[in-house]
Amino acid sequence: ELLPWEHWITFYGKSVPATEVGIAAERQEYVASVSADVGDQVSRGQVLAALDSRTARERLAAQEAVALEMESKYNRLKALQAAGGASAQEVESALSAAKNARAGLKDLQTSFDRLTITSPISGVVVYRNIEKGNFASPGQILFRVADLTTIDIVLDVAPGDAGKITPEMPSRFRTPAGWVYSKIKRIEPVADPATGLFSIVLSTPSGSEVSAGYTIEAQIRDEREPTALMVPYEAIRQLGGDRVVVYVLSEEGTAIEKEVDVGNTFNGQVRVLSGLDQGDRVIVKGADRLFPNARVWVQEE
Repeated sequence: ELLPWEHWITFYGKSVPATEVGIAAERQEYVASVSADVGDQVSRGQVLAALDSRTARERLAAQEAVALEMESKYNRLKALQAAGGASAQEVESALSAAKNARAGLKDLQTSFDRLTITSPISGVVVYRNIEKGNFASPGQILFRVADLTTIDIVLDVAPGDAGKITPEMPSRFRTPAGWVYSKIKRIEPVADPATGLFSIVLSTPSGSEVSAGYTIEAQIRDEREPTALMVPYEAIRQLGGDRVVVYVLSEEGTAIEKEVDVGNTFNGQVRVLSGLDQGDRVIVKGADRLFPNARVWVQEE
């Protein structure tokens, strides 16, 4: 039978936040305070925790005094130079010292600011690994914040299937309300070394009501033809080797064996690429018991 043909490959994966950031300590210090916990809604720039800043504050104040002194010295020498009391070399040296002092102050101010742990995005705290009094180390992840308003679906895909997928292929995922069509957002070029599987990321449209943390069934369409010849899966017989046959009903009521070349299977239908003609009456029920020239009785339902 000639009908429109589509083939969808089924995969499984998980729904995850489209944006999730890990927030790490940049300095080695004791934790002075913690002001956010898992589940808290936070805004961009909101303070999550603070590291002990006493030593850093003292260094900052001392460097600020040095910077002010160097700038004051430069201004005095510059005024003296105008009156002939200082050389150009002395003024240049004072200017260089003032600039270095100011650069040092800027560096210390940056380090001081980093003792306050803030969220770089608006979202929900989904992970916390910090308590007041703990010792934070550089690079240690203290919090994870996720934007749960936008969800992606990350599919686990075997290498054989990953090579067939291209970004423009249509995709869809199943929800309690039915299939929701989506787009392929990204195909990871490298497999997970632990599983050997590739990740394909689908974006979810607004209003799809998908939450993070669920196992999701999804499909990607790799074939579509306006018309294709297809038969029910039950009609296909796999003989020795790669030989695949179907049986068609002759005008005399006997079974004729036809070797066919088949394509993909979807929704119980097998696409026949060659070996059958339109109008052939393919035998489905009892096909597994047939042989060439077997007598066939057709029961009208």
